[in-house]
Amino acid sequence: APPPCLQAALLYTTTSGERRIRVLTLELPVTSALNSIFDSADVDACVSLTARLAAEATLSASPLTGAEKLQNACLEALRAYRSLCPPHAKTTAALLLPENLRLLPLYTLAAMKAALYASPAEARADERAALIATIANASATEATVLAHPRLFQAYPPLEKGPNGLPAPLPLSAQSVQTNVAYLLDDGAQLSLWFGRDVPSEMLQAAFGWPSLQGVDLATLRLLPPNTSPVAAEIHALVDAARVGRPAGWTPLRVLVQGTSDTPFVRALIEDQTKQMMSYPEFLLHCHRYILSKA
Repeated sequence: APPPCLQAALLYTTTSGERRIRVLTLELPVTSALNSIFDSADVDACVSLTARLAAEATLSASPLTGAEKLQNACLEALRAYRSLCPPHAKTTAALLLPENLRLLPLYTLAAMKAALYASPAEARADERAALIATIANASATEATVLAHPRLFQAYPPLEKGPNGLPAPLPLSAQSVQTNVAYLLDDGAQLSLWFGRDVPSEMLQAAFGWPSLQGVDLATLRLLPPNTSPVAAEIHALVDAARVGRPAGWTPLRVLVQGTSDTPFVRALIEDQTKQMMSYPEFLLHCHRYILSKA
């Protein structure tokens, strides 16, 4: 069969007033082997597509409906993959995951815990509308970061890779210590979070304040990089995290443990919440569902 093609045409006017049509054509591969679909699957594209469909579902139903839509899409994809595995592979008690989609359960659970699907008491209507607009306009890679933020240790500094960033930490409370500062990148903004036991010397070197108690965090700014090695280190980490953001400059906010740090706590998606499972529990739930459909 001939390969299918997607075509889009753009009618525009040049700066000289000339009317033109630009036609873009994309040829897509076709296969009759379902295994090939999983072998070539793109996890970022899967997350982006399911996130858009789930966000759209919240417009005509409850927020929880969107979260259920995300979960069902993940469960059915993993069930379909197991049905294609050879008999000897199905004898194992482990959860079978395609290589390219091994992070799909993690990203799905992260997306389910977004503020968009929280109860009305936890997220305002304007916040939901902003999230729907952001998801609808995000690229595939941006959608993944929106669902699954990146968490880095900011102080004390760790060894950095070629991209100027340390290795990201698991999004769990077990990764967080009260005497450490962390940088959270959720795709929309950066959050510099300080534990309640961070040394006053570090705060003095970064902000010029020995304590952040009573300080208006909304107006708090880092000292210039040439002020101290600590300020220079944090500036370098923030700049490295901002690299590759096509949406433009990413704002930075300061959060303190126990003081309006709900966005940081919500980003710890591997932990259990009032409405959602922890990551190990979600993996077990996926495995039980797939075995029940075998």
